Parts: sequence; C-alpha cells; structure tokens
Amino acid sequence: MITHTTLYSNLHEVLLADYLFIDNSNKLVELVHRLDETPVHSNANVFLLNRPRGFGLSLAVQAICEILTQDDSENRKHSEEKTKTVIAKRHVLTLNLKKVKAKTPRDFSQALITRLQELYWEHHIEARISPYDTPKTIFSNLLWQLYQRHHEPTVVLIDNYDIPFIITSDMEEQYRLESISIYLEMLNVLRHSHDSVRWCLLTGHIKFALASELSEGIPYANDLSNDPICETLFGFTREEVMSTFSAKIKRFADERGITKEEYLDLLEKCYGGFSFSDNLVKVMCPACISHAFNNNGILCTYSAGGDYTFLKKVLRDRENDLEWLYERDGQDPLFSNCIDTSPKSKDLGTLLIQLGFATRDKVTLYDHQGYATWRYRFVMPNEDMKRTLDIITGLESPDKAFEPISFPEDILREDETDTGSSESQTTLPNVQHNTEDKDEEKK
Repeated sequence: MITHTTLYSNLHEVLLADYLFIDNSNKLVELVHRLDETPVHSNANVFLLNRPRGFGLSLAVQAICEILTQDDSENRKHSEEKTKTVIAKRHVLTLNLKKVKAKTPRDFSQALITRLQELYWEHHIEARISPYDTPKTIFSNLLWQLYQRHHEPTVVLIDNYDIPFIITSDMEEQYRLESISIYLEMLNVLRHSHDSVRWCLLTGHIKFALASELSEGIPYANDLSNDPICETLFGFTREEVMSTFSAKIKRFADERGITKEEYLDLLEKCYGGFSFSDNLVKVMCPACISHAFNNNGILCTYSAGGDYTFLKKVLRDRENDLEWLYERDGQDPLFSNCIDTSPKSKDLGTLLIQLGFATRDKVTLYDHQGYATWRYRFVMPNEDMKRTLDIITGLESPDKAFEPISFPEDILREDETDTGSSESQTTLPNVQHNTEDKDEEKK
C-alpha cells in the first residue's frame, strides 16, 4: 500500500524513530549565528524564511529552539566544533499558528488569544486576561513578563505565520481587513520591544505583506528565503542523498535492474530541480524522498497530499493560463515579492514560485553604464510538482497521486544525452552578463 501520510511532525520523532534525515545541524548553527549576530538598530530584528511544503521548516524551528536553549547538547557541541561557531544560550518563545481557525474577526481575535494563553501556561506565567484585552496587549505583556523574569531579551520564533492570512481569505472583505489588522497589530509589538526581544524569525510557505494601510504591522522584515546561506539548508542535494542513503538506493536500483546513478536521476526528475538562490544550486524535496524510500522506492506524486486550499481558491477565480510564467526569459524577481490575500496578475506567479510550482532556472544580469538589473527564467521543477498542479487545477484526477510515476525510455535517453550539455552550462558563471552592447562597439 502506497502511503501519502505525514512522516513526522515533531523533531524528537525524527531523532528517536527510524525516520530518514540528513544532519544539517552545522548549517543551522551558521544560520542561528547569523541571526544572533546581526547588528540591532532602533528596533528588534525581524527575519523571514519561506519554503514550499515538505522542506521541514517546522522541524527547523524546533531545532533552532534546541540549539539556543540546550547548552549541554552533544549535537550542538559537535556542530559548533565542526563550524567553529559558538552560539550563546538564549531564552526562546515559540508561537505556532498552525491551528488558528476562524470565520469572523471576533473568532479570529479569540483564536490568537487562546494560542497566546497557552504560551502563558507553558512558561508558567500567571495570565490575567480581561475581556478588554486584545492579542496585541496580551502578546506585549507576555514578552514583558519574560523579560522581567530572565532580565534579558527573548528570541521569538513564529512558525506558520502565514496561516492567519490564509484563513482570512474566506471572509467578507470588511471582516478580512479587520482580522488582518488585528494580526498585524499583534506582530507590531515586535517592533517596539527592543528591550524584551532580541530577534524574531517568521517561517511559513507564503510571503504575505506584513503591513497595510490600516495597520503599521512590520514594514520591514529581513527576508532570508533567497539568501545563499539557506540555499541547501532545507533541501537534499544529489550528493547528500547518494552518500547518506547509498544502501537504500542500491537496493531500489537493483530491484529495478538499473544502476544507482540511474535511480538517482529518476529521484531528481521526480523530486529535484528546486533552487532557492541565484547560485542555482539544485535540491530535492526531503518529504518526497522520505515518502519514496518508505514506500520501497516507489516514485509517486507525494506532494499532492499537501494542503493547497488557498492556491485552489486563487486558481478557481481565474483562467488556468500559466504559459506566461514558464520558460520565458526576462522575468522579474517574482520570488521575492509579497502578496495579499487576493493575489492577481503576476502575484499568481509569486504564489506558485513560493509554493514550489515554479523555480528559477536561469539568471541574467544586464549591466549598462553602471545600472544593473537581474532577470530570470522560471520552470516547473519536477514531475511531482507538475502532476500536483494538474490535480489542483482539475486536469488530473486525485487518484493520479497514487499511480507510480514512469518515464518513457526514449525520454530518459534524451536526458542522458542532454546531461553533457547541461553540465557544460553549469561550469559557466550562474549570472550571465549582457555583452551585446560591447560586441557592437567592437564591430
């Protein structure tokens, strides 16, 4: 039986059970050091990190918490020795907004208050909440109480920060704007808590605007989603998969009568192709690799098991014409844009990229008289995401997700033939310069 169920939801399950994982703790230590050592100005630093589903952001948040709070952890000491980076112990407040649900602004406000109240209990702080309190006042008091207890600022980790935006998308416009304002006002506390907050990290799948005309929110957040420091932190590179799971790959390849390299090629074609920086370093989706290995190496459309309700709603309200996004040179850096709860025009491209249904494949730098612009080409990363999008848009039946992915032998042979040319291209600089003007001058 092929399963599409979630493999893990807790860091301890991954470490204590027989789940597949690659130890990237050394890279995570470097990221935490970057967050902790970034100079602070008038307000506490707020960082943002987005990844498609299946890349383990929630597990990373738990791991960051462990790194900051467990000063006697052997894994932490090993990672610090490996990277020669020492991380100071910090007090951490983790707010996970995954379970927030509401249909009206009042329900929305109460859902946020309930989650904040749970944090009071977790940190053994007496919660004196009155009917007049708002998520903003309660959050502000919580941070202040922690500062009074520890006499030093707290690190704040907010996971699934995008969920409150998504659930408001089903509300009427007036209610939606009111609910978003409630949420942004709560987040605005971070900007005015320089003494009680050292830094904050927001993680999620979609980059929504963190400020609006009705609420100041967080006008600026340092987005690390496309920073080279995170380009391979959450995905599996081809080399990592081969070295870590060599025995499994050999067994699956032998069962299919192919070589290890050929089976690895299939994994990349099905679940690889993602690049999250202009270096164009390709990585595979960890969740899909784990699903495949736990299903005896069977390659299926595992991403289709994710929750893409928001994307379905957006696509339902417009024609499914996406040709403008794929395989077109000269595109803007759509991956770094913010969207609102009703994305239109090119914002749809931004949404598809951030959810993993498109990825940058080519970077072109136009440099003319000291003025530089970057342009991109976006492609579908792999067969898994292509079939998932077909299922979402109704072009394929949901049952398609349970059918093994297979490729005609002639297509595979074409890929092998093209491998040489693609490798020769990757030896060139990732950023291609426009030299047409200079060539004309020489002529």
